[in-house]
Amino acid sequence: MAAAGWYPDPDGTPGRFRYWDGNQWSAATSNTPQAPPPGPTGPSAQRRQRGRAGLLIGGLAVLIVGAIVAALIVRALDDHHDTVLDDPDPPPSTASGWDDSSPLPTATPTPTPSKSARSPSPRSNPKVACAVGAPTERAKHPDNGRVYGGELSMPSPDSSWNHTNRDAIGLSFAYDVGLVDKIVEANWYESIAVGEVRTEDGFTGPEQAAEAITQCIASSTFYRGFQGRHDVYSKRHDVDGEPGWAVRTEIRVDDAGDDLEGDVSEAIVVDTGEQGTLSFFWGCVPIDDTARLEQLEAVMHDLRVS
Repeated sequence: MAAAGWYPDPDGTPGRFRYWDGNQWSAATSNTPQAPPPGPTGPSAQRRQRGRAGLLIGGLAVLIVGAIVAALIVRALDDHHDTVLDDPDPPPSTASGWDDSSPLPTATPTPTPSKSARSPSPRSNPKVACAVGAPTERAKHPDNGRVYGGELSMPSPDSSWNHTNRDAIGLSFAYDVGLVDKIVEANWYESIAVGEVRTEDGFTGPEQAAEAITQCIASSTFYRGFQGRHDVYSKRHDVDGEPGWAVRTEIRVDDAGDDLEGDVSEAIVVDTGEQGTLSFFWGCVPIDDTARLEQLEAVMHDLRVS
């Protein structure tokens, strides 16, 4: 079989050539046998044309299907959106609301450093709820030169001390207070006192009451410039055979003057057996004043149960 190419037109027309595709004569003609092959004709050309149409139709079909799918997705999203926003009976929220009924915690404030190199005890904040007593309401006591309060008595200092009991009100948590004091320097005094506290006010025993009295005094008007306390001891201290407890502490302040740092405070509480009451001694002298501290200790050793 002849190869594909241009051959003289079999209809006999002079100078015209017709293309043989290797199987049959095509409709394509040319004036020269050197012309390039014509485009496909016959069944193969028809198949190719149908292929193009199929691709076009297929492409259009894909676009149409894609558009339909997109529309369905958009509609689904719209339906979901409407369901979320417009549901007349939405489920209850699982989120808990903010509760501001309780205060937020605060940082613990840093204690103000004391003037002394000795550290105050961790109980550096003296603010406590102390009972309200009647310190200036006096019971009847012997008039024998001693100072009385509650069921205790102490030796009376010399006339350089003030005996008017004017500062007894400073021991506002107590009853039946006998107090004497002496000026150390302007607006600063050493004091000694005896009196009574009551179990109904929360003073339950010698040890607990000695600590409570120390706290109440540290938070009183005696020590407005309170900075901290350094405990020296807390120990048993009996008086005339009656059980008692003693607490000694250094109370440091920032308003005592250039030469003073605060006081050595001593609280002794004794259970004398009197129902509902405890008797106490309290004294204070300036920190590092050895002579006055010795005088205070001499009074402590001469306490008596009346």
